[in-house]
Amino acid sequence: MNLKKNRLLAASAAVSALLILVGCSTAPPGGDAQPAEDCTPRDADLTTMTDGTLTVAQYEYPPFSMSDGPSTLTGLEGDILTKFAEAQCLTLTVNKGDSAAMITSVATGRADTTLGSWYRTKERDEMVRLSAPVIISPFSSVTKDGASTVDELAALKIGVGQGLVGVDKLKEVLGDSLSIYQNDDATYDDIKAGRVDGTVQGFIAAHTYLDKHGITDFQVTVLDADDRLPATLDPGQTNFPVNKENEALGEAIDSFIAELRESGELDAIAEEYGLDPQVMHPGDPNLL
Repeated sequence: MNLKKNRLLAASAAVSALLILVGCSTAPPGGDAQPAEDCTPRDADLTTMTDGTLTVAQYEYPPFSMSDGPSTLTGLEGDILTKFAEAQCLTLTVNKGDSAAMITSVATGRADTTLGSWYRTKERDEMVRLSAPVIISPFSSVTKDGASTVDELAALKIGVGQGLVGVDKLKEVLGDSLSIYQNDDATYDDIKAGRVDGTVQGFIAAHTYLDKHGITDFQVTVLDADDRLPATLDPGQTNFPVNKENEALGEAIDSFIAELRESGELDAIAEEYGLDPQVMHPGDPNLL
């Protein structure tokens, strides 16, 4: 067994050891992120797209990203950005959209950052400034029989959401057996209806979506490392992308993540959503 395979297995073991998925309705409620009048920013002279505001491009992707209003974020990553806005005395503004538009919104200056389990990848690194790793969630299959290889996936009818990392590479490998959906909910609807045999997703989100759609006879399996699918070569690490022209914002997010990790606040966020705190310790940065 090679080193990368060992790393993936270790990552999946860390994620799954105490993985206790809960329904989205039990997620802790978020409040409007409005700064107090006497608030002192954590980082002086920090600039954002709109003065006094942190604009976040957002799509629903539990348990990472949830929002029930224009200034409310919850979820594993939503809680972090809410805390960041509060620490910087910024009003949180949530711009909802489709997953495919999130990175582009940041790259073109329509949002300060985005969230929703965005893996650190070489392609995204060319478009935006990637933050320090936040959460580990290995690339995984969702099938009845626990497909663990790309070749096993190729024998099935697979559906994925259009925002999936590496979807172009997956299309090259799977060809006509791959269907691409507007979002992950549509994919799981077709899994439940029997129109596709499974999907590919991050380990944490896959468990959440199975629970959300009431699917009990499928299993989540970390995929074996395969050079044809680069996203399988290292454990996926999520991040908060920012515009390349705002290095100061990226550095502030990086240091804030490190601060929350050291204080144990990231561990507490993981536990609030029924997850092993180890998901908040992704190790050294990598690029898929």
